[in-house]
Amino acid sequence: MDDESDDSIITMSMIEKEQETMSLTITTETATTPVSRKLKEKKGIFKKDWLNIKEYSPWLQEIKNDPTKARCKTCLRTFSVHYDGKTALKKHMNSDLHKSCIKSFTNTSSIVLPAPCVSEIQKISSIEGTFVYHGVKHGHSYTSQQCTINLVKTLFESSSTVAKSLSCAKTKSRAIACNVLAPYFTRKILDEVLEARFYSISFDASNKGNTKTYPFVVQYFSDIDVKKGKYVLLFEIYFSFLSLIITILRLGLIDFIEDSRETALDIFNNIIKVIDNHQLNIHNLTSIGADNANVNFGEYHSVFKLFKDRLPHIFKGKSKYLL
Repeated sequence: MDDESDDSIITMSMIEKEQETMSLTITTETATTPVSRKLKEKKGIFKKDWLNIKEYSPWLQEIKNDPTKARCKTCLRTFSVHYDGKTALKKHMNSDLHKSCIKSFTNTSSIVLPAPCVSEIQKISSIEGTFVYHGVKHGHSYTSQQCTINLVKTLFESSSTVAKSLSCAKTKSRAIACNVLAPYFTRKILDEVLEARFYSISFDASNKGNTKTYPFVVQYFSDIDVKKGKYVLLFEIYFSFLSLIITILRLGLIDFIEDSRETALDIFNNIIKVIDNHQLNIHNLTSIGADNANVNFGEYHSVFKLFKDRLPHIFKGKSKYLL
């Protein structure tokens, strides 16, 4: 009996030792796993110290929104450093494409004066755009823009390198207003109209010399309040009418229609074209607004009657004089 008890005691002690060894192994594995995973996650991330290395600094560029990639300023290529790390830089530097580009880049830099950096160009563009927006908002002529720019350049000639580079005369001011600012605000208001779903349109004829134009105002509800914008369609018109162009941007006009015809059917067709060209849903049109002329709100044949036949739910609205 004593031998059997001794054997059982020895067996139990061996089992306990095995369990302790297994638990120690499991604990060690669980403790080391996060560390190795953490080290693995850190591998292949762009390091800013690389920018200070002489052989990389002339062409290497950091991509701030993606730390796993780098960019070559000479090749204008983006490549990954996630797997190879610093080795990826050496591979790219030794590639035939990079050698060819760096040679051309070096020759060009030694002959041609360096161009302004991107940030400086952006500053100049933003300042010129702000000047044009300010001038249009307050009804200043494009001709006066050049005078204002010259004044700014004189005032800040000794204190700002950006001021010296400003150039925004009549032609450039018009181009910024019509080709940069107008499309931006057009798209912004259209997105709000599409989000609001329901809208109304108001219109009124406006004469400029021997030219008759039709601005179209869209009114809709937003999350904050009622907003107004102007939408019109361009029909073979040259933007030579300064006061109208100024009003376009100041009042939110995107474009406007030039049409000498003033019949109810012609005005109706123009409104339909505006709606279709801006991809608005005509069934979400709730009302139209205009002055109380017979061509607009006559009982038997008018713009409102044509809309009423197509959209029975539509009702009359009021319109302020737009221009």
